[in-house]
Formats: sequence, C-alpha cells, structure tokens
Amino acid sequence: MAKARQTDTKVIILGSALAIVLVGIVAGWLYISYIARPVATASFASFGPVVVRSSEFSIRATIAVQTRNEDAGWVKKHKKELDFALQAALGNVDAQRVRTPEGVTYVQEMLRDAANKALNTTNIQEVLLTDFIVQGP
Repeated sequence: MAKARQTDTKVIILGSALAIVLVGIVAGWLYISYIARPVATASFASFGPVVVRSSEFSIRATIAVQTRNEDAGWVKKHKKELDFALQAALGNVDAQRVRTPEGVTYVQEMLRDAANKALNTTNIQEVLLTDFIVQGP
C-alpha cells in the first residue's frame, strides 16, 4: 500500500513539473511574439476637406500628411501653418497635369514639396490624397 502511494506522489510531482515547463514555454513564446510585432514608424495627420477654386478648376480634397512618429508633435504644433500651406499649394496646381493619369501622384508630390518648403523643414515624408475631386471646363 505504501508503494502505490509513493508512485502516485511521483506521478503528481512529474506531472506538475511538466505543466510548469509547458506554461514557461508558452509564456516565453508569447513574450517573443509580443516583442517581435511590427511597430509603426509613421504617423498621420488629416486635413480637410479642402476646397480650392480658380478660373480654370475647382478641387476638393481630403489630405493625410505622413511623418515619422517622432515628428508627430511637430505636426500638431504647426497644424494651422500646414493647413494654409497645403491650401495655397493646391490652388497653384497645373490644371492640365492634374487631369493626366499621373495627376494624383503629381499633386501629392507637389503638396509634400510645397509644405516642406513653406515650413522650412523635411519632416513631411508623404502627402496622401484620401479624397480628390477635380471639376472644371
């Protein structure tokens, strides 16, 4: 009878040790998965909708400005100046180039360059048009 009780104790101790090892392996795997997850390196700020009218065209656009995460505070601090620079640049687009197949790319690059120049910075990595409508003769 004592022999059966000793065997049961050994089985319980061995089972408990295996359970602890298994929990440790799962916890380690979850921790490594958490550390290895991708971290966003970019931050986005939205502007608009912006409406610009000229004698040649009318443009309505919603704009997203992409910066590095560390520059997100800079965008918040200069949001009004950025909004003004983007509107002014949108009013100066080439009406013929906007209507070409590369028109959206042209506008995005022109807005990025104009905003960086107006604010004397290189913080703006990209300007994306999330909504873009052009009307005109």
